[in-house]
Amino acid sequence: MGEYSYNWQHTWTCSYSSSTMVITPYSVLVILTLASTSTSSTSHGLCDGFIRTTNTSILSPTNQSQNAKSEGIDCEIANLPTIEIIRCHGYPAKAYEVATEDGYILTMHRIEHGKSNAGDDFWRPVVFLQHDFLGSSADFVIQHHSKSLGFILADHGYDVWMGNFRGNTYSREHTSLNPSRDKHYWDFTIDEMAHYDLPAMLTAVLEETTEGDLMFVGHGVGTTAFMAMSHYRPDLSQKIRLANLMAPMAYISNTKSPMGLIAREEGILEFFYNWFGDGELLPSNTVIDCLASMFCKNPATVGLCSELVFIFAGFDSEQLNLTLMDSFMHHSPAGSSSKTLLHLLQLINSGEFHGYDWGSKQANQEHHGEEGVP
Repeated sequence: MGEYSYNWQHTWTCSYSSSTMVITPYSVLVILTLASTSTSSTSHGLCDGFIRTTNTSILSPTNQSQNAKSEGIDCEIANLPTIEIIRCHGYPAKAYEVATEDGYILTMHRIEHGKSNAGDDFWRPVVFLQHDFLGSSADFVIQHHSKSLGFILADHGYDVWMGNFRGNTYSREHTSLNPSRDKHYWDFTIDEMAHYDLPAMLTAVLEETTEGDLMFVGHGVGTTAFMAMSHYRPDLSQKIRLANLMAPMAYISNTKSPMGLIAREEGILEFFYNWFGDGELLPSNTVIDCLASMFCKNPATVGLCSELVFIFAGFDSEQLNLTLMDSFMHHSPAGSSSKTLLHLLQLINSGEFHGYDWGSKQANQEHHGEEGVP
């Protein structure tokens, strides 16, 4: 187990085992800026050089199922999109698109059944998995099928659905806005994920499966949006048979990480807003992809990749599988809005569970209604 010491004027120091890594606030900002301003790309494996399957599509046509296992590829290290990871392991995969009330087009991925329980005569309870901040549906299938939650549930008889919040690798479409040109596309926080994204996806799943209810599994910000959803859509709470919240995030003032520490610094919210506040944060792009290929495979440099994770999540080397860092960094960060990060910093700083504070009474009423910040 390691420790962080922090001095805003100078450095963060992360000490563990017999080594120490020093991280300056400036270096973090440079990394965030470089990754955030680089052109987002849906290309995969630009710097890898592994043998690809003959099916090279990033996303197969929506609702088209395929159960073809790729031969000659190590599915755990191959840099593939979610739907092809699923197929690589020999499971059926489908992609569904759903539009939210405010025009964002989200992609969900589905594993209808496991390897040994196919058949229409088998009743399958529905389970919906929702990723953490800067994550994606890949988070639930990135490991070996004996260890990945998505595959484990499918093998145990569940109809598995995995959502993607607006702005990440798989949910960058909109009915009228272009995420590369329209800054307004990125004017969203956890509030919009709770108000629009989860309700749209959960409703679509219930309609497609004709089930009366489902089970929910959320991780991190996926749990935050789920808990906040009951404020906007209390009717959907009646459709949740069981909710499983992994690393739930509501009252998070005790967060122990560099991000948690700097959130309490005077003026830091204004500083971060001025630096990142009106656009995309950490998209999956060529820069991140190539850095992962160059540094996260090598045992001598994989520690650099893990430190980037610890900046956001806090230091816990005992709970991090370094052999997965290469695969993990090809999929995460998967992108979000800068304001979502600012929302998290507000929650850390206030110690409360509330909506995003847009900075003025008028702005809050425009976004939240007459009553202001919920």
